[in-house]
Formats: sequence, structure tokens, C-alpha cells
Amino acid sequence: MLSDYLIILNPAANDRKTKNNWKKVENILQDNDIKYTLKVTRKKNHAKEILNYYIRKWKKIKKFPKAIIIIGGDGTLNEVLSAIYVKQEEDRSIPDIPISILPFGKNNNFAKEHGIKRNNWKKEIVKLIKKPVVNDLSIGIFYENIKNQYGVFHNNIGIGLDANVVNLKSTIGNKSKFNKITKLISLIPLLYKIDSFESKIKIDNNKNYYFSKTIMCTVSQSNNNMNLIVIEKRNIIRLVYTLMLVIIGKHFKMRSIHKFTGNEISITIPSLEYGQVDGEQLGSRFYDIDYKITKYPFII
Repeated sequence: MLSDYLIILNPAANDRKTKNNWKKVENILQDNDIKYTLKVTRKKNHAKEILNYYIRKWKKIKKFPKAIIIIGGDGTLNEVLSAIYVKQEEDRSIPDIPISILPFGKNNNFAKEHGIKRNNWKKEIVKLIKKPVVNDLSIGIFYENIKNQYGVFHNNIGIGLDANVVNLKSTIGNKSKFNKITKLISLIPLLYKIDSFESKIKIDNNKNYYFSKTIMCTVSQSNNNMNLIVIEKRNIIRLVYTLMLVIIGKHFKMRSIHKFTGNEISITIPSLEYGQVDGEQLGSRFYDIDYKITKYPFII
């Protein structure tokens, strides 16, 4: 018999603290006689494997669960969304399955953006069980033409120095500007060695830009738009100052930083560069990548 919910639990999230919270969640589900299937992730990309299996199973019996409940953080959410999106690209008959997230991860950027607080997880469970409200929220999707790779991002996808800056921002969270600047100092050795690269940008298929000394391209989505930040290399003093402004949120008046907004964005980079999507590694590769916005149902 099909369970009402599929629960994806990532026990490694937030330095394995998520595992300790599962018993509390389980008690609430059992007290309310909720029928669910629990799957525990054991490794990176395991959530994708789990979803691939269950989507095939649900399609075969022609019945899908009420929702997928994620107990974890941004990485687990990205794996679940990516698995669903890729399967939908293969088979358009696969429906959007509403997602509910209990943000027990370390950073929980998606949950924070939509007002889901970790300490309110009991409220989220009760809402899911007794009065679910489904909202279509914006997420980003991308297609990498060279590797023929589809993917999803709910926070951002970046190339170049981006991974280090994203990690720095997620580590310091909402701490003081002094702490942010202190953390920035840890990047200085890397900034001395970093090489620039060429990037070609296209916005909404009609505006083209070229940068010869790029060190970072980051695409994020918000308010139904794609946002792109390109940072060019300058001398080390200017570069440190530029990144400091990025980290504290005052960065759009610098000549070395370029901000673009559009419905669709394309980026071509003809050199091997490191990338990340929602904090997860993409590896070192060439890029010919297209980005756009779509909607997905969430219970929040």
C-alpha cells in the first residue's frame, strides 16, 4: 500500500545533529497516525537514487504520495528537486510532488528565505498534517550543453571563486561585520594565486557581454528573475575590498562587479573552472550553460 508521505532523512546534516531530532518528529507522526515511508541517506547523491527508485515505482502503480518530507538541509533539498526534474525531462507525465522541508541542516538558506525556522519545526509538521497549504515557489533550473546535464538550484550556482565566497558567507551566517571581515582574511592566500578567465554572457537572448578577467560568476534566483553577479580581477587590495563589500552586502557600486537581471541567462566559459550548485561541487569543467526560472509546489 502506498504511504501518504515519503520522508527523506539525512542523518549527516548539521554535523550529524539531524539524526538526534528524528525521534521527536517520529513521535508526532505516530501520534497522528500518519502513514509514511522513511528512507535514510547514507552518502552523497543517495537522495537522488532513492527518488529515482520511487518515481519509477509510483509511475508503475499510477499513484503518487501527498508529499515528500525532507529532514535535512539545502544539499538534500537540491538532490530531491534535481531527481524529480531530471525524471520529468525524461517523462512529462510525472507530476510535481509537493515538498515539505524541516530545516535541520547547517545553513538552511532556502528555508530562511521563505520564513521556515528550525525552531518552528513542530509547527511545520502540524501544518503539513492538519492544514497543508501548497505554494508555488520559484526555483532555478539549468542545462549544461557540453555535458548534456540538467539540474536545479534553489539558492545559487557559481563558477570560479564563488565556491569559496559562498562557503564563507554560509559559515558566518548573520554574525557581525567584524567576524565577516575576519573570515575574509582566510581567503587572502587564495586571492594571490587565483587566475582569471574569459566569460561570455547573454541576457534574455538579446544582450551580450564579454569579460576577459573574470574570477567569479554567480547566478541566483529571486522574485521570478535570474540574477547574475560577475566579478573581475583587480589588484589584491581592490580584490579584497571588493569581496568584503560582497560579503557584507554592499557591492553593486564597484567597477569590478557587474550585476545583471533577466528571465534567462547564458554563460560560456572556454577554460576549465571549478563550480558549485547550492554548495555542492560541480567539479572542474568547461561551461556552456543556460539558466531560467520555473515554479515548484512547496508546503510551507
